[in-house]
Amino acid sequence: LQIHETSSVEEANKKIKKFKNILTDSIYMSFEAPFYKIRYGDYPTREQAEIEKKKILRKGYKTVWIVRSNIITK
Repeated sequence: LQIHETSSVEEANKKIKKFKNILTDSIYMSFEAPFYKIRYGDYPTREQAEIEKKKILRKGYKTVWIVRSNIITK
């Protein structure tokens, strides 16, 4: 799920700190010029992503959308 995007790395880092205090799943940041994109969770199916999206929207977030991406861990 993508929960935020911005062209400012400072804003992206502030949002990540905020989201980590509220949300419980993994939070990722990627850069795709010109935006830093903050993504939340690892959902193998669209159905699972839809369920989590509804939960996040009920928490008051307005800009949450489902994106397809590969999560690379180190």
